[in-house]
Order: sequence, then structure tokens, then C-alpha cells
Amino acid sequence: MNARLRLFVPLVLTLGLGALLWLGLGNNPYSQDEAVAGRTLPAWQSDDLLGGAPIHTAALKGEPFVLNVWASWCPNCRAEHPLLGELASAVPLYGLNYRDKGDAARAWLTEAGNPYRAVLADPDGRLALELGVYGTPETYFFAGDGTLLT
Repeated sequence: MNARLRLFVPLVLTLGLGALLWLGLGNNPYSQDEAVAGRTLPAWQSDDLLGGAPIHTAALKGEPFVLNVWASWCPNCRAEHPLLGELASAVPLYGLNYRDKGDAARAWLTEAGNPYRAVLADPDGRLALELGVYGTPETYFFAGDGTLLT
């Protein structure tokens, strides 16, 4: 390999890496894909974390509602919990307990208060994955027909 080519290859690789880094700087890691809005609530059946009858997501439809994704191990969920009590007086509020132990979640709700009409248990995170959850806490507002608004 001649000397000019030896200088050219590292230069091209460095410029390529720099271009990729530059493109990555334009991405906001805190924004969700806009494609999520407009999707419908997935058909799903879950145990009620509080011991009631199993809950089917179709039963949540009929009026606009809020679905809050939370976990007892999540410090941000604990911080926002008092606000959920206020929200629950304005709109139907349902919980989705994400990748949590049932006993720990029930103990947290007993300690902090339960603002939810019902709590869907999602111990393995499959429903959250179908919703497009990035982490906890997340809160979604659904229209009465189950279409995700925000």
C-alpha cells in the first residue's frame, strides 16, 4: 500500500465517524416517536393486581381514560404519585404495573394510596412493549375508542 493511501484511509474513517456523531447529536433521546400517537390500545388480558377479576383492555374503552405505567421500584413513579390522586378526580385513571413484584406493588399502593380504578399486572413487560413504553413512569391519554392521543 502506498503512503498516500495509508493517509487517506484513516482520514476517511475519521470523517465518517465524525459525520455519524454529528447526526446523532440531532436526536433528542427524551422524545417519543410520533408514530406512537394514533395507535390503538392493544387487545390484552391481565390479572388485576388488586385481586379483582382479570381485566381485558377492551373493558377500558367507552370513555376517555389515562393509563399510567408505574412500578414500586421506580423513584420517579413515587415522586409523581401524589399528582395522580389529583388527576384521578378529573379523568378515569388506570395503572399498568410494569415489571414489578405483585406484593411490593400492593404494599406501595397501601402505603401511598391507590388512585387507580384498576391496576393491570404486567410482570414481564409484554403489554408495555406493545404500547411502546420507553421506561417508567409513562402516562398515556386514550380516547374513548382506545386511540392513543398523547
